Order: sequence, then C-alpha cells, then structure tokens
Amino acid sequence: MNIRKELDREFSRQQHSLDMENDIILERYTRIAEGYAEIENVLAVLSDLPSNKSYVVHGRFSDIIDVDKEKCSGWISSIWEDDIFKSINPEDLEMKILQELLFYHYLSQISKSRRFNQCLMQRLRMRSRNGEWVETLHRLYYIPAQDGKTIRFALCLYGSMTSNLRSDSIVMDTLTGQSTELNQSAGIKILSPQETSVLKLIDEGNRSKGIADILGISLHTVSRHRQNIIAKLKVRNSAEACKIARNLLIL
Repeated sequence: MNIRKELDREFSRQQHSLDMENDIILERYTRIAEGYAEIENVLAVLSDLPSNKSYVVHGRFSDIIDVDKEKCSGWISSIWEDDIFKSINPEDLEMKILQELLFYHYLSQISKSRRFNQCLMQRLRMRSRNGEWVETLHRLYYIPAQDGKTIRFALCLYGSMTSNLRSDSIVMDTLTGQSTELNQSAGIKILSPQETSVLKLIDEGNRSKGIADILGISLHTVSRHRQNIIAKLKVRNSAEACKIARNLLIL
C-alpha cells in the first residue's frame, strides 16, 4: 500500500495562491502550534502543504515517547514527520494514514460551512523511552487557505489519551460536538455496490469463476471489479483489500 502517495496526490491537486500576507499567516499558525505544545503538553506538527515543510514543536509528552527531539524539531523539509512515525506501532501507523485519506474525502462531501469545524481523533500506540506502548490521542485539523476552500495547513497533535473514544478513530465537529465514524455509514462511497459484493465473496474464499456464477456476471467483469477494488483501496492484492475493508466496516 502507499496511501501517502495518494494523499500527496490529493494535496497537489489543490490550487494555492499565496498572497502578500503569507509570512504573517505562517507566523500566526506556528505560534498556534507552539501554544498547543505549551498549554496541552502535546507534540505538535504544523504542515504547510504548499511549501512541503512542517514545523515541529515539542511539549512535555515528547519526554515520554521515544522520539529524537534534536533530530526532529523546528522546520523540517517534509509534510510527513517520519522521525515521529518511527515510534508509532506499525499497524496503527497504517490505519492512521488511511483514516487521514478518508478524512480528506469526508470533508469534500460535507457543506463548506461545516468543513473546517472537523477534527479527526485517533487512538494510537506510541513507543515510550523504556520500550513500552503508550496509549496516545492523535488529533488532526485541516486549516483552510485564504480562499476558504483549499487546505493550507494540517495540524497534528500527539498527546496522552485524555478522551474515551468509542472507536479507534472518529471525526468530531468541534462546534456541535457531533461525532462520526469514518466508514460506509459516514457516506463515503469508496466501493460501488457491485464491487462490495465481489469483495465480500472474495473474503468468503470464492474464486473468480464462482463469483461470476453467483452474481451472474462475466469473468471479465469480475476481473475488472478486482482491479478497481485494489486501485480504490490502494492495496497490492485482494487479501490486503479484505483486511482494509474489514477495518473500515465495508465488510
């Protein structure tokens, strides 16, 4: 899987126009990141999408987890904080990036008036300095550009698990308090109904010919659905597709 490349591709499609106030805006949000780190003790990462760089600020939570503050601090030349990712449990990291992609698509499907009130909240395990796993709350905010439509910044906050999430990942409307799980029930139509039917039959162990007979379609159509499923879920094979689909409650 390479969900990161898909997110990079989505971000690059945005048309940004940085105006004369760019430096003022950048300064404003770096100060906001510093404020979160100081007041909430979190590790804050502000990613400036148009310039492909991030500003990393360490709160006291960074003293608990296994992260090299000297190596990853201040401005870094990427929107991906790889030195921090190394301390995240590999299974959690895979789902973290996938949920961020779903969050991006979810925002495009809701009204503009609600779009930037949303926060993605995720439960992660991060390695502590003594090698144990620490329950971590990760929050992601997408911050709009001056046009109010495109995304200028992504603000990630890593801190102690202070909230009882009903699932491993939810979207919270910070204005109304309403929460939504990112799966099919959220209205994200990742797969078509027939693609979902094909994937369910694959998950049950059916081969292409059997799927064609059950659904009354041709082998060519089954093959095309398989290719579409793999492409849409950004996986390498059908086994990975079934795993991701179960995690997203598609199956």
